[in-house]
Amino acid sequence: RTALENILELERHGRLSRHNHYQDLLNAIAVDIRTKHRRRVDRARELEGVRATLSQLDAKAGWLDQQLKSYNDYIEQAMMTLQNKKGKKRFLMPFTKQYNHEKELQRSGRVPKFGSFKYSARTLAEKGVLVSWAGYTERQWDKINLTVSSDEVGIFHIEGSSGSLMIPGASASVPLDDLLQAQFNNHQFMNLFASGSGGAGEGLRLNVNLFLHLVFKKFYRDE
Repeated sequence: RTALENILELERHGRLSRHNHYQDLLNAIAVDIRTKHRRRVDRARELEGVRATLSQLDAKAGWLDQQLKSYNDYIEQAMMTLQNKKGKKRFLMPFTKQYNHEKELQRSGRVPKFGSFKYSARTLAEKGVLVSWAGYTERQWDKINLTVSSDEVGIFHIEGSSGSLMIPGASASVPLDDLLQAQFNNHQFMNLFASGSGGAGEGLRLNVNLFLHLVFKKFYRDE
């Protein structure tokens, strides 16, 4: 019944005619039967081509993954070599902030593997590294300190202190990759010690480029 209704519908639209005994429909069915096998072969050939392309892409992806791993291993080894070289003992002027800082670390047995550097907030502000520190006015910057240390390749720990006491909540670890990504994204500032999600809101604000310069100078380059 449905087929008959469809035929009558096609006839009303002038696509078929009963005067030739619906010969056009018979011809279309014959063509479909003749070309059905060819279409099936074409589809099978196309499917095989897609499978071959996917196989090639999988092989290429595997090769690229291996290349990326080799590159990352090389970079990590190079960074470790640089940090190990930089971590060698150097002369310090006695009784300076850095001298006293390293002596205190040695006494407490907490010497980071790749070094630790202590600055007053004032010093970092004058270098342009420190932009602001919520909760502290510039008049207080001489009395508060920031320590940048590294005990793991490519990871830098920042801590705030006042005198010999750590400032609650003033502690953060920053991967070098995050700093480089922020620089690549043209982010001028980075917020740390913040209560908001993702380092947003109040806290310590550093200049990304100048902090990176400090990190490379202290942990990677020979002075």
